Amino acid sequence: MVRDDSEIVFQPAGRRVAAVAGLSILELARRAGLELESACGGKGLCGACRVRVEGPVSAPTPAEAEHLGPAERDAGWRLACQATAGAGAVVWVPPQSRRRQQVILTTADLGSLTLDPPPGALAAAGEGPCLGLAVDLGTTTVVAFLYDLRDARRLATAADMNPQVAHGEDVISRISLCESRTEGLALLSRLARRCIRALAHQACQEAGAEPARIFAATVVGNTAMHHILLGLPPGGLARPPYQPLRGEAVELPAYELELGLAPEAQVYLPPVKAGFVGADAVAAALAGGLDQVEEPTLLVDLGTNGELVLATAGEMLCCSTAAGPAFEGGQIRWGMRAAPGAVERVALDPHTGEPHLSVTGEMAPLGICGSGLVSAAAALVRAGGLEPQGGFVAEVLGDRLRQGDQGQEYLLAPAGRTGTGQDLVLTHRDLSQLQLAKGAIHAGARLMLDELGLPGVERVLLAGAFGSYLDPDDLCAIGLLPGVRPEMITSLGNAAGTGASMMLLSCSQRRRAQQMASRMRYLELAAHPAFADAYLEGMLFPTP
Repeated sequence: MVRDDSEIVFQPAGRRVAAVAGLSILELARRAGLELESACGGKGLCGACRVRVEGPVSAPTPAEAEHLGPAERDAGWRLACQATAGAGAVVWVPPQSRRRQQVILTTADLGSLTLDPPPGALAAAGEGPCLGLAVDLGTTTVVAFLYDLRDARRLATAADMNPQVAHGEDVISRISLCESRTEGLALLSRLARRCIRALAHQACQEAGAEPARIFAATVVGNTAMHHILLGLPPGGLARPPYQPLRGEAVELPAYELELGLAPEAQVYLPPVKAGFVGADAVAAALAGGLDQVEEPTLLVDLGTNGELVLATAGEMLCCSTAAGPAFEGGQIRWGMRAAPGAVERVALDPHTGEPHLSVTGEMAPLGICGSGLVSAAAALVRAGGLEPQGGFVAEVLGDRLRQGDQGQEYLLAPAGRTGTGQDLVLTHRDLSQLQLAKGAIHAGARLMLDELGLPGVERVLLAGAFGSYLDPDDLCAIGLLPGVRPEMITSLGNAAGTGASMMLLSCSQRRRAQQMASRMRYLELAAHPAFADAYLEGMLFPTP
């Protein structure tokens, strides 16, 4: 992701704030609308406001020396109330220092699944409990589902932010870290493994079980997460021909990944299809039953990298699009991830034009997440307030449209009604970022339809957290997908997690997923002769 060097970024919320000399990280966090633990009121006494800083930062204070050991300080850990950070710094706020937690999608609906667990797990368990762990290792979040392998009961769910976010928001930045730093790959791999281990222990604690009774695990993720977890250099994924080092399904002892499970436990990773179509897409396709559909069905996983699978009557075609960070609130003036304080819906009063904001946690707004950005644009499109090319229509928007330091901006909420004490605005540049994202998704869908000779789709399955929170009416209002109507859209929830669970509980589903991966054809968009035209067409907003 391109970073604004005049700002400081707080992760994992993704909030950005202008760097101000002399202000502590704690004070800057408050300006960004983030609440950090600080029982002592920022006096350096409680040590509760620990953060990890990457980039320019002040020298440690005596108060920090009392709470942080030399190894911690060397690793970048600081007290937010004591340290000041310079422009371009990234500040990681760990869970114990956050007062509000990120919203993470943890649903997984297995439907009518025939239980067929790995026989080796049952044999190793003997007469005692036989547990299994299904993990969705996402770029931003990690979710683990704990199951009883004897009856497919889900015993617990645990989730957290992917700690790799502190070292890069997207897969490209993490691949770059692996390439540029000698220990980069080892660092990111270790963080992923520790996260899975911690979630396994957390889930077992909730279920009153022991991690040593977990005899099988399935992990899905995009190709970069797959390679990094296994310790495979991911650099080739970012260079032509964008091929994975290892594409077939992998099964290996859990102890090789240091996951802290039973000594006999085996970890299964489904096949990956291409450099940017990973095992998570295969798992989502399995959850959506794309190998059994007759009518043209499009599976869409929206994020920084959009993954699409089009299926019809036995044919499956997949592609990936570099949608950029807008769908996750990145590169947006007041963008943030889905967390308390994020605007998730926007509606305009039909009589007064007043924006009505729906906010996660029902509190004063702190920023706007991906679904809120789409919803705001959709509301403006319906009101006739946006030109197809993305410009604001002044005569429709009235005095809420004004000139800001980044060009024209639309006032969503004045300072007195926000949680930051500053105006919450939608800028022209924000809309441009959304157009870039939707142009990529629209182009991918359009070219896949053309490849299969189809005039359009009949069903759309939205996978992932963003798809779950996205209103189908808003999606269609901004023209995200060609020829799609709201009634055609269904949310699959955490489809990757569902597919991972299916493969954990059933060996026949593993074989089915492998067959689906081998049948999928991959469409490379970057070199497609019609991509540029399709991309420009997809960027346009519809007319009301």
